[in-house]
Amino acid sequence: MIPAGINHESIKPIMEQAGQILLGYFDKKLTFTQKDQAGFVTQADLASEEYLIEALGALLPQSVFHAEESGKTGDGDYRWVIDPLDGTTNFAHGLPYFCISVALTHHDKPIVGAIYNPMLKDFFYAQRGGGATLNGVQVRIREQQDLSRTVMAVGFPYAKNKQFMELLENVQRILPETYALRYFGAVALDLAYVAAGRLDAAFFEGLGWWDVAAGIVLIEEAGGQVTDFQGRQVGPDYVSFVAANGPMHQKLLPFLK
Repeated sequence: MIPAGINHESIKPIMEQAGQILLGYFDKKLTFTQKDQAGFVTQADLASEEYLIEALGALLPQSVFHAEESGKTGDGDYRWVIDPLDGTTNFAHGLPYFCISVALTHHDKPIVGAIYNPMLKDFFYAQRGGGATLNGVQVRIREQQDLSRTVMAVGFPYAKNKQFMELLENVQRILPETYALRYFGAVALDLAYVAAGRLDAAFFEGLGWWDVAAGIVLIEEAGGQVTDFQGRQVGPDYVSFVAANGPMHQKLLPFLK
C-alpha cells in the first residue's frame, strides 16, 4: 500500500527544507490575507505550500493534492494532504509553536504521516504497519488512565458559532476532571505530541482535514485511538476529533457532546 520510495529518508529532507522556508519569515513583518472564518494566510504559508507541492509531486508523480491554501487538485488514488504552516496565528505573532503537517492518503485513508517542528528540529514520522518515530526513535502514546492526572490539548475553530459554544461546554465538563488543559494553537503539533507521549489526549471541533490527517497515522501507529465525539471513524469530512490511549479515550467520550 505504501508506494515505493515513500519513507522516512525521502520525506524528512523535504519537510526540513519547508521548515527552513518558514524560518526565513519567522519573527519578521508579514503581509496578512484574511480568510472567511478561518484565520489568515501569510507569505510563509504560500511559500511553504508551493515548495511542498513541487517536492512531493516529484517524489510521487502519480499523486494529487489537498492543501490548505490551494485546495484539491486532480483525482487519484494517492493524495498528499498538506498543511504548510499549522499555527499561522502563533507564527505571525512570533510565538514559536507551529509546524508543517503532511499526510499521504490512499482512497482518503491516511497511510503516511509526517509532522515537523522547525523550531526544535523535531521530525515525527509514521506509516501504516511501521510504528511511529520522533527523530528516528520509536515513540509510544502515554498509558495514563487516571483522568485526574491527564494533561490534554484542546483546539478551537475561528468561527464563533454554535459549534464553538458547544465546544466551550465540553471544556467546562472536562476541565474539572483533568490535571491541566492546554490550548496551544497548532493542533497538528498537538497530535504529534500525543503520539510521542508529551500530551495525554487532544480534542477539538470545526477544523480541517489537513490539521489531522498526518496526526491520525502517528497516533494510531503509536498505539492510540482516534474517533469523532460519537466514536466514529474520522475522515475528510469529520466535524469533531478526540485522541488518546484506548482506556482514556473511552473515559473522555461521555464528556463530549
